[in-house]
Amino acid sequence: MENSLSSKYEGFPAVIYSRLWLLQIFGKLKSEFPDLQIKIALFMTDWPPATLIKIYDGNFEIEILENVTDSKDLDDVECDAYLALSYEVFTKGLVSIMKEIEEKRVKVKNLGVLPVLGRILRVF
Repeated sequence: MENSLSSKYEGFPAVIYSRLWLLQIFGKLKSEFPDLQIKIALFMTDWPPATLIKIYDGNFEIEILENVTDSKDLDDVECDAYLALSYEVFTKGLVSIMKEIEEKRVKVKNLGVLPVLGRILRVF
């Protein structure tokens, strides 16, 4: 766990890190997700690199996945779930993500993680 906001990330990983850091600092990660243990890989097809988010015990870690250069590379990432989608779709929220999944424009592993992702996006 980092005690201060880190400047070691750029682009999408920086966006995710800064939001999760704020949730952690204000205790939201622990209160909203007290028992959550999950690894989610997010690949913004229009804003690489991919990011692996690890949430556990009210803490988080971010790992930049430089080796993920295409959505098919996500199959090699050890994670509970992944999404490959455009940043625009991601920022529009869960309804938009679900629509794009139905239309086969989002690559996804483990649809069961979408409620968790929805809760995480909601607290952003």
